[in-house]
Amino acid sequence: MERETATLGGTIYRRRLLQGAAGLVVAGASRPAHAAPGITDDLVKAAQKEGALSYYHNSDIDTTDPWSAVFAKKYRIDVRSMRLPSYPLFDRWINEERVGRHLADLIQITDPTLLDLANKQGFIASYIPEGDAAIDPALKRSGIWYTLFLDYMGIGYNSKKMTPEEEKLIHSAGWNVLRDPRWSGRFGTATPASGGSSYAYGFMFLNTLRDQYGPAFFKSLAANKPDIYASKAPLFERLSAGEYAIMDQGTQSSLSDFYRKGAPVRWSFPEPTPVSPTVQSISKHAPHPNAARLFQEWSCSLEGQAGWLNYVAAGSGRNDVVDPRKLQKKDWYGEPWYAEPKSLYTEYLKDPAFADPKKPIITEWNAIFGYQGGRRG
Repeated sequence: MERETATLGGTIYRRRLLQGAAGLVVAGASRPAHAAPGITDDLVKAAQKEGALSYYHNSDIDTTDPWSAVFAKKYRIDVRSMRLPSYPLFDRWINEERVGRHLADLIQITDPTLLDLANKQGFIASYIPEGDAAIDPALKRSGIWYTLFLDYMGIGYNSKKMTPEEEKLIHSAGWNVLRDPRWSGRFGTATPASGGSSYAYGFMFLNTLRDQYGPAFFKSLAANKPDIYASKAPLFERLSAGEYAIMDQGTQSSLSDFYRKGAPVRWSFPEPTPVSPTVQSISKHAPHPNAARLFQEWSCSLEGQAGWLNYVAAGSGRNDVVDPRKLQKKDWYGEPWYAEPKSLYTEYLKDPAFADPKKPIITEWNAIFGYQGGRRG
C-alpha cells in the first residue's frame, strides 16, 4: 500500500512537473555543465570511500545485474539496484526527491523527455563524462542524460506455440498480423503506462501513424482479448514459458536474454520499427555523488557500453561500439529467421506531442482495451 501511495503521488507530481512544459521535447541544462576529467585516481578513491551506489533502473534485472557487477568488482563499490518500469520508477524517484528523501544516485529510464524536464526543475546533477564526445549527438543531452543502449521493438513469439505457417506470417505480414483472430487467447500485451518504450509503441500507432492505423488497429487487437500487463518484464517470462504464442512490444534486448538461456523465443521487426533509448542521469542530491559520477563515467565508456552486448542484442549510444556476434554471425545473427530492422521509428523523440504531460495515449489505449490497472487476463 505504501508503494501504491508513493506512485500515485509521484504521478500527480510528474504531471505538475510537466505542466507548462508541454511541447518541449528537448530542454537545455539549467546551468552550464563543466567537463569532467574522466576516471581519475582521485575520483576512484572518493567513490570507494563512499563504498556504495543506489541505482534506480528500468532495464531487466537479469541483464543489468551482471553488467553492473563488472563495475562493482572493478572498483570495489557495492551497487544496490531497485527496478521498476520507467514511469512508476520516475514517479517514485521524483516523489522522493521533492520531499527530501534522497535515496537514488542514478536514475535510468526509457523516456528522456522526463529527464529533460526534471533537469529544468533542478533534480538532475550536471556532469559531462569523458565519453560524452563518443555518444551520438541525438542520443544524449550533454551533462544531463546519456543513452546506454538502443532497443529495437518488434513482435516476439514462442516458436513452439505456433505452426510454420504462422511463423512465416509473422515475418511477412507487418504489424497488421497482430489483428489476426488466430491469436485470440494466445496473446499478451502491456499498457503504454508501463514505460517509455511501451508509450513510444502506442504513440506510433495512435499519433504518428494515426491515419494508417489509429484506434481501429488497437480495437482489432483488443478483440483478441490479450492478457494485459502493467510491466513488460513478466510478459517476457510468460512468453518464454509458453503461456503465450505472441506478444507485441517485443524488445530485442529482453527477448535475446531468454534466447541465450535456451528458450524458444524469436522475434520479427515490422516496418517501421520503434527504437527505444535507455538513458541515465545522476540525481542532483545523490547520497553517493562520487560513486554516481564514477558509474556515469564507466557507463559511457567503451568498456561500459560494449559490456551490454555481452548480455543483450541492442545498439550502442556510442558510434564506435560494434557487436562482435553480428560480425561473426553468432547467436540470433546466425539464425535463418533473424533479420535486422530496415526502417527505424525515432520521430517521437522530436515530436512535441510525445512530451504532453497529460499522456493522452495512455488514456485512449486503456479505454480501447477496457484496462483499469494491474494484470488483466
